[in-house]
Amino acid sequence: MGWGSEASRNLIPNPEFSEIVMPTGLPRGWGRQVRPIPGVVPSQVFLCRVEGNPHKFLALKGSPDRNGQVYCEISGIKPYTDYLLEFLAYRPQFTNGVYLEVELFGKRHPVNQHCSYGRVQPIFLKINSGNHRGPARLVFSNPFSEPLAFASPSLRRLGPPKGQSEAGISGRLPGFFPIGIFGATLEGLPEIRAAGFNAVQSYDAKPDVQRQMAAACGRLGLKFLPNFRRYQADLSHELGGRPHLLGFYLEDEPELRSVPPKELQTLKERLQQDHPGVLTTVAMVRSQMVAHYRQAADVFLLDPYPVPQMPMTWMSESLEEAARYVPRERLWAIIQAFGGGKHTIDGWSRRPNYLEMRCLTYLALVHGAHGIFYFVYPEVRAEPQAWEGLQKIVSQLRRLYTWLVIPNDSQRFKIEMLSPFKADAAGKPAVHFCQKSRGQEQLLFLVNVIDRPVSFFLHGFSSEVEHLTEFFSGQKIAVMEGNIREELGPYEVRVYHY
Repeated sequence: MGWGSEASRNLIPNPEFSEIVMPTGLPRGWGRQVRPIPGVVPSQVFLCRVEGNPHKFLALKGSPDRNGQVYCEISGIKPYTDYLLEFLAYRPQFTNGVYLEVELFGKRHPVNQHCSYGRVQPIFLKINSGNHRGPARLVFSNPFSEPLAFASPSLRRLGPPKGQSEAGISGRLPGFFPIGIFGATLEGLPEIRAAGFNAVQSYDAKPDVQRQMAAACGRLGLKFLPNFRRYQADLSHELGGRPHLLGFYLEDEPELRSVPPKELQTLKERLQQDHPGVLTTVAMVRSQMVAHYRQAADVFLLDPYPVPQMPMTWMSESLEEAARYVPRERLWAIIQAFGGGKHTIDGWSRRPNYLEMRCLTYLALVHGAHGIFYFVYPEVRAEPQAWEGLQKIVSQLRRLYTWLVIPNDSQRFKIEMLSPFKADAAGKPAVHFCQKSRGQEQLLFLVNVIDRPVSFFLHGFSSEVEHLTEFFSGQKIAVMEGNIREELGPYEVRVYHY
């Protein structure tokens, strides 16, 4: 088929079919609307097989004619009901941002958890029917010229939606605020501790290394999050009884490879049998998939890495989306501290600078993260300027530390943007903010999430408040008629105490 990939050899056209251009050539129950555009290379739809897999796949290859889609009709849909859509997906290569799209019940869903390539990946999506009743149309489309394939779709109704019960929590959530770093090494622990971190994660799963890391963390007063992707009874018993164990790190972005949630839940339960109350964690980048994995771990570390191609608000949107499925106490954030070099090919052509790392850190705090980790130690440490900037951010967090464990208040302020640059990527005000309260004391976080200067009024202060004091600089700002007028530079953060 000339797909230009070694892995494409696995995708074999069914010898009974050439390119399908009419609905009658599709499998039973599937249709295709064709709108040819003169002079445009047409989209292609093929029936094909993946080597070693018994299912027939539909491969879609898009073009500007937007005909790279197929559909089927579904009947008997009940309104305001959760449905589980499952299918098999295959892609011969991976390109960031290139995904199949599913449209159902009037909403489009990019299948952005499909990140395995050269192998078949099972996909599952929970979709609510909203006010749809009776018949509906399920559409699979590929707007990209890179071929993507799917097979064996099924849709089944789920039971009534459950509330945010805490049945999925096996571990005791920490009573402190973790400020940690991923990829810690044994020899780097003293320096990490001196920089102000209180927690570390290690990817090295060798038992001897984990024992040494645990012992060193105990001596240095660090909390340890060991990599624990398979059950090891002896090591679990040994590490689980240590007071400096933060928890077990079970999996790295399981949704991108469709690691079965039940598999992770079984591992979690076995660890819970060894040590009741042990905390389990996973990192996830597709926050909508927390809905499927909510019983599989206690804490979700969300790791959207936006620099340089995505808006900073990818972080805040991820936290808000995940908070629809689990309480915010179960959400931590991983802040990007890498880029360039080997990461350029995957879209991260540079690492975030100091202002961007600081913006992401405080944006996570504003949106309720109950822990902060940075990714990743060896790379940020190798760049002196980046390491210096990260140490400065961590030092500021340590000064704020007694405030970080306090949940954010419900919003009572109203923002009025004044500058020509007013909005973030989603059209919301460019300044995100939150407040924390401790007795009569208040702490206000202001974060400019765009790379342009902004000015604004913030309304809603009590008449008793005459001024605010910037937490780090001591600079004061007047409160007039219940509001402040403020200016922030690109990605600037202000923290006010009053």
